[in-house]
Amino acid sequence: MQKQKVDQMPMPSAPPRLAIGRCRAQLSIFQVIGHVVIWLIISTVTLGIGALFWPYAAAKLILESIILTDETGHPSARLRCNMGAGEQIGHAVLWLILIILTGGLAGLCYLFGVAHFAINRTELSAAE
Repeated sequence: MQKQKVDQMPMPSAPPRLAIGRCRAQLSIFQVIGHVVIWLIISTVTLGIGALFWPYAAAKLILESIILTDETGHPSARLRCNMGAGEQIGHAVLWLILIILTGGLAGLCYLFGVAHFAINRTELSAAE
């Protein structure tokens, strides 16, 4: 058998597949309204301190509602966000200090910091 150079090898005719499936969010408007009402009550009772932790709960709610489906539309995996209360408190306190030191300017980046924090603690698990 003769050896061929890589650039002279025949290419397969089938195009590469670009998509394996889709992401679907199973989040109802009632879940969102309930979440907002609960966090408004928590923020009122804690005199606004709870508002600092609301973005973590919202990110977790959204991430955990996402289901990955295969080409046929059947669930194949789902996202699980593993944020502990201690991690959230430490992260929020760090951002609160940054917001105070920068005169509120770091508050513009706070939601992006929360999103980064939540996504880095999210993993795939088998669909139920």
